[in-house]
Amino acid sequence: MTSSKIIPQSKFVDANGLRLHYNEWSTQGPPLVFLHGITGSSNSWDAIAPSFVDDYHVMAFDLRGHGQSGKPDNGYSWESDYARDISAFITEQLDEPAIVVGHSLGAVVSAPVAVQAGDAVRAIVMEDPPAFVHDDEDGPRTNFASVLSIKALPFDQRVEELMRAMNTPREAATIRAENYGNMSESVMTELFAGGSSYRPDDLLPKVARPTLVILGNPNKGGVVDWTDRPRLQRLLKGSKFLEWPEVGHGIHSEAPERFIATVSDFLQSLS
Repeated sequence: MTSSKIIPQSKFVDANGLRLHYNEWSTQGPPLVFLHGITGSSNSWDAIAPSFVDDYHVMAFDLRGHGQSGKPDNGYSWESDYARDISAFITEQLDEPAIVVGHSLGAVVSAPVAVQAGDAVRAIVMEDPPAFVHDDEDGPRTNFASVLSIKALPFDQRVEELMRAMNTPREAATIRAENYGNMSESVMTELFAGGSSYRPDDLLPKVARPTLVILGNPNKGGVVDWTDRPRLQRLLKGSKFLEWPEVGHGIHSEAPERFIATVSDFLQSLS
């Protein structure tokens, strides 16, 4: 396994009318594109991406409104904004089909990317996708109620508050605090207003690429409730589903070695 100390190249590309930033760990092999969750950035994958550099062209993007990517005042729909950015990059900039690995927001975005890019996407991996978050009108506001108030704090106070609120070590809280500071407020305000998601019952059955879905434990923070799992399996018919009861929503950060091994096995099965 390649060392996680590999330093990626920081790059920018114009896609779908927006300037997108991404980190690139390698340039040879089939494209492997990582997408982070809401409030995060490409650095979410720093401990994961280097393990794939020997066999893949590895990239991790800052989604619009996050990290160093463009931050328009509006336009944060999963399907018509986030997904169109990534599908435009894949279809216009890459020479062979890409595999897309997404966590949380990145996971739900990977589905319309696969639909929009068609044969330019080889397969997708969905890590704990909040596919039904908008079924509850107040769900997004309840789950992310504190984000904007924490974002408004001075940096040092932001770190301390994140350590307290999320019971997380200082190093992880510092990275999260930086990501909060780099995120556009519009990411949250449009999520709270509703309408940023797609209709899963319409969109998900259109995914025609091999799909791996890894779900965390709702009792530990996983976002797909037990009662919603049969529905997700029905909508993503033919996909491979794995349930990991020992972890919550942050699967790849809570169980990185297992995540790397599982994704590697899935990728090898595509050959």
